[in-house]
Amino acid sequence: MSQSNSDQCFLLHQRSYGETSMIADVFTKNSGKMSLIAKGAKKPKSKFFGYLVPFHKLNITFSGRSELKTLTSIDRNLADSSNTMSKVSYSLLYINELLIKLLPKDAKHEELFSLYDKFLRDVNDKNNLELTLRHFELDLLDMLGYGFDYEVDIDHNEPIEADIGYLFVSERGFRKSKNSNFTGKDIINLKNRRLEKVPLKYLKEITTKAISICLEGRDLASRQIFKKIKQ
Repeated sequence: MSQSNSDQCFLLHQRSYGETSMIADVFTKNSGKMSLIAKGAKKPKSKFFGYLVPFHKLNITFSGRSELKTLTSIDRNLADSSNTMSKVSYSLLYINELLIKLLPKDAKHEELFSLYDKFLRDVNDKNNLELTLRHFELDLLDMLGYGFDYEVDIDHNEPIEADIGYLFVSERGFRKSKNSNFTGKDIINLKNRRLEKVPLKYLKEITTKAISICLEGRDLASRQIFKKIKQ
């Protein structure tokens, strides 16, 4: 008989499996990203019915030695649940989609699990959504090894100067530019995560470019959906 394991997780995505079951892609605290089959989860009388919800921490037990584990129990705390507007909902879906595409399976990443947990709490506390998203993106890039050098420019390896203009170059970092209004002071604020002091235009441009490189040309469905909503 397979050993039963306990963990905390967040649901990233779920899909139907057969007529009555679901396969859930989850981000666990101790094992990283994994896939679970919830047998009979679509049946109203199932112990899983209505419990597989995104954006809330779930306490689960599972078993199995193959890549697809079997969900055996689930519990959740929805004390912090609240109705969200569409922009918040699709922002959360966007972050989940990023994690699905960028996280390797079965690789423990407890620090990132804590970061995602904090991100959801910040959103639930109605902190500035735009800055909360950018903060998570920058920390995610750093944790996954895609971060960039905030200390020196890419051409001459000279220290970033507060009053000099710079351009962001994907996969490399920051290049001096006399024609840019994005300054070394903004880079220093980026490094120290004082994002409220960085112009949103440049902040979003930098994270979008950096994440696009990480995705290696793969598109995000959540971005396309949100574009249609704004039209």
